[in-house]
Amino acid sequence: MKVWFNQGLSNTFDALHIIRDADAANAITLLASHANPSLPISRVAHHVFAEPPTADDDSYVAWCLARCAEYGVDVFIPQRRREAIAARRSAFAAQGIALSLMGDAGIMAMVDRKDALYDDLSGTDVPVPPYRRFRTVAEFDAAADELGDAAHGLCVKPSVGVYGAGFRILERSGCELKRILSGDGFRTSFDAFRAALAESAQDRDMMLMAYLPGVERSVDVLAHRGRIACAVARVKVGSHQVLETDGVSVDIAARLTERYGLDGMFNVQTREWDGIPYLLEINSRMSGGLLYSCQSGVALPYWAVLLAAGKASPEDVPAPMPGVRVAPVQGCVRL
Repeated sequence: MKVWFNQGLSNTFDALHIIRDADAANAITLLASHANPSLPISRVAHHVFAEPPTADDDSYVAWCLARCAEYGVDVFIPQRRREAIAARRSAFAAQGIALSLMGDAGIMAMVDRKDALYDDLSGTDVPVPPYRRFRTVAEFDAAADELGDAAHGLCVKPSVGVYGAGFRILERSGCELKRILSGDGFRTSFDAFRAALAESAQDRDMMLMAYLPGVERSVDVLAHRGRIACAVARVKVGSHQVLETDGVSVDIAARLTERYGLDGMFNVQTREWDGIPYLLEINSRMSGGLLYSCQSGVALPYWAVLLAAGKASPEDVPAPMPGVRVAPVQGCVRL
């Protein structure tokens, strides 16, 4: 069986390594593509080839279909241009290619916009933080008036973004220079952010939200057609993380999976406020911390391949072990 991962983040290396370790029968041939094929994936994939130069969505999807035919791909796990590929699912199915994607193009577009996701979940049993949208200073001021200072202050983030880029906790007091010198890039003063917004020509949707000060959980999910096959929540405790296999955050992931008919590998993040976990976001791709969750004893990428290929059912996926403590180590590979 030939499985292709197109260009993704550094966690692609981990996913490929996990699959090879779990594939005791050597039944899976791993293909990977990247703009720079000499990256570490070249040490773990069976075959690596170059991604094309920048192209529009239609051209990229056509290139993917051609590569699937050229290499005889059975399962395609897209990371780049996921929405565009999902929109052409029927074209891949016509070639006998199974796609492992979190959802259809519309669902992935919605979850990538945190405000749209929060809007859709309003009034449901999935709690979301109090929030307001804004672009201009006037809209920001109106949003701040409506939210007040909330119980633990306010924070801002772009409606669309990754890696926490643009996230800031807004503080009403304290010295801005001390914040700058502290190395904490996630805090700024309310007035400094407002001034920066006023001086900018930015034209993107932002969100002003109540800051949630409690425990954050990152839930790595493997789903199959709207059912969770495996879910592992990670909680940071000092320099390590603890793995959980049940609890409210896992329940929230299950509700979201059923509500949106989710599939494949994705990530759900929650954070507590007064002991209640609130949804922060859904990431429509496998997370950077997937390697940690696989220490639960479940090789999530391997089972994602088998589920997508129809060679396993959710009942076949082993139960993860709770209570495991994990910590990162530094390493390297020769290119």
